[in-house]
Amino acid sequence: MRRFDPLRVLIAIATLVGGIVHFKLWNDGYQDIDKIGPSFLLNAIASAVAAVLVVVWPTRLSLLLSLGIADATLVAFALSRTDNGFLDFQEFGWEPSPEAVIALAAEIATAVLCVVALARAARLEAYDDPTRQTL
Repeated sequence: MRRFDPLRVLIAIATLVGGIVHFKLWNDGYQDIDKIGPSFLLNAIASAVAAVLVVVWPTRLSLLLSLGIADATLVAFALSRTDNGFLDFQEFGWEPSPEAVIALAAEIATAVLCVVALARAARLEAYDDPTRQTL
């Protein structure tokens, strides 16, 4: 029987929030932007799938999926604010507001929580190892 893991629920919520923001922006007009529109929809779908998997499939792989989505989104966010932009798309500062701040906070939270969960899993695995030598 699987036990409830509040950390995984928090990861799922943070992942889902990032996806919801991307879907809202896609629905608000980003769908018409070449290259960026499809990537925002893909982010929303991938985030929803990852959020479900983190809770129902408690493996490191599901954590890595959420972490990968968050990290890729953070990189794209940063690149979109450079002089060259990202995929021929450029934004400035904290626009669109408040979505940029909400998405950034959600992606950072997802990344941090995933790293904590992965570290916890590694620690528990090492603790459960019967070949582990103790002093």
